[in-house]
Amino acid sequence: MQVTTFGRYQLLDLIGRGTTGKVYRATVTTDDGTDHVVALKVLASELAEDPEFLKQFRREVSAAAGLNNPHVVPIHSHGEIDGQLYVDMKLIGGSNLGRLIRNEGGRLLPARAVAMIQQVAAALDSAHQAGLVHRDVKPSNILVPPGDFAYLTDFGMARGAEDTAVNSMGHVPGAYMAPERFSGAGDIRADVYSLTCVLHKCLTGQQPFPGESLGEQRAGHLTASPPRPSTSSPGIPPAFNAVIAAGMAKSPQARYQTTLQLAEAARAALDGRFIPPPPPPPPPPGTPATPRPQRDEPGPAEQPERREHTLAILGGLAVAMTAVFGLIALVIVAATTSDQGVSATPSATPTRTSTTASTTTATASAPVAPPAIPQLPSFVPSASVEANCQYLPTSDAADITVSPPEAGSASTDPAHIGMSIVTNRGKIGLQLANNESPCTVNSFVSLAKQKFFDDTQCHRLTTSPGLSVLQCGDPKGDGTGGPGYQFADEYPADQYPRGDPALKRPVRYPRGTVAMANAGPNTNGSQFFLVYRDSQLPPAYTVFGTIDAAGLATLDKIAAAGVLGGGDDGTPATQVTIRSVRPS
Repeated sequence: MQVTTFGRYQLLDLIGRGTTGKVYRATVTTDDGTDHVVALKVLASELAEDPEFLKQFRREVSAAAGLNNPHVVPIHSHGEIDGQLYVDMKLIGGSNLGRLIRNEGGRLLPARAVAMIQQVAAALDSAHQAGLVHRDVKPSNILVPPGDFAYLTDFGMARGAEDTAVNSMGHVPGAYMAPERFSGAGDIRADVYSLTCVLHKCLTGQQPFPGESLGEQRAGHLTASPPRPSTSSPGIPPAFNAVIAAGMAKSPQARYQTTLQLAEAARAALDGRFIPPPPPPPPPPGTPATPRPQRDEPGPAEQPERREHTLAILGGLAVAMTAVFGLIALVIVAATTSDQGVSATPSATPTRTSTTASTTTATASAPVAPPAIPQLPSFVPSASVEANCQYLPTSDAADITVSPPEAGSASTDPAHIGMSIVTNRGKIGLQLANNESPCTVNSFVSLAKQKFFDDTQCHRLTTSPGLSVLQCGDPKGDGTGGPGYQFADEYPADQYPRGDPALKRPVRYPRGTVAMANAGPNTNGSQFFLVYRDSQLPPAYTVFGTIDAAGLATLDKIAAAGVLGGGDDGTPATQVTIRSVRPS
């Protein structure tokens, strides 16, 4: 191992790289002759030549070093060596929050996400009480060692928006930045906004607004409506929609005023309750009051989850176009509380070649077309089709005792298998694509033969323009149930190379599609969803059949009745009970 000397420090290895400098695992010998292993951040040399940054660095790092909060990374010392600024910190093992989310299948369960936010909120509140604003709250600045004890780091390192760039962790510039920060303003409520963005990332695995450039991010944060996480993943209680909307309000006065208020609201959302921000303070005499923006009210309450089987939608794709067309103000329909301006004409037949699309309305001098959403890829058989179906036990016991299918080869003959779901609202006929997703079809047929689905409720209806599905297959009826085993993804995920970025981009799941819900890659169980209107999802949800015309008519009636209590995501207003699933 090559060791480099930096003043009195021995730099052992590089453990991180960001927009302001590099972080090393280093050793230092103290005055009493004891060697200590530390994390040493060495800033880029040009920063020491920037008088404004140098003043900020000295003031804010000194203040952070004086904080006495267990969730703030302890700072041992800081200063300048040979023209380069440095910060000597406690070395924290584990990974940062961004890596943790990726390693956990792309998102965290809501209860775990809230626990992370509560800890970071406490760290930020300690800083705010000391007059210190972080201004760069993002997943890469939150360290999470084993045990999920979170630490916040990098106080005093924030720079102007134009100076940011994609760092070695792949974080997009401006992805977690409050609107006022793009003009150089911002107080502690900018940290509230950024922490809300981090909460959205934890819940969905997605940054709040799409786009890889600073311009696209600026457009999203300045003009687009806040995202609605429950429409991305049915495992997320709808109350989080209102929490995200409040925490990411464009006006700082309309947000939660402290990070602890945000954390309290996030905790309440786990139980389906919404705690709104406090009323804004009265304006100074002679100043007209700013009207408080309308905010989504939460949908019906959901049970706290043990393990959610979910869908994910990448909504608001039109935001990226605003940067290209001079920040034209778009109405991003999928992220607002209104369905006005949206048309979605269902296709007549349940085919994968449907070209029906929801439309987005531009409120500008000239219409701007949203980017086209590609169709599902054409199926091309691979060598692995039918070769090795594995049904692995899960840590959660089956809610109804069943035997998993026999592992090994699953025949693709016949190519299609007819099944009929008999509900109290009518029959839903299916043609299962045994030639494309044989392991999935094998499991579905096996569960049907064992009467696993009989007398269960279809627990989730989503009616938003970008995601229009009925979700079924959970004996518990709350999104957490399963058969006690799980199996790997098939079509369309198997049509992409492993690690292909396209696996995270939405495609069109056409009206009439039957697909598996999941809790992350290769976690298919018993829950499935029925698409009654073209929907936008990343190709990570196994498609295993189509719905006949009579079945679509049944689904249309269920969807027309809406969601219990209003909204566009929650328990169907019309109870849907599966009486049986049998061969047709």
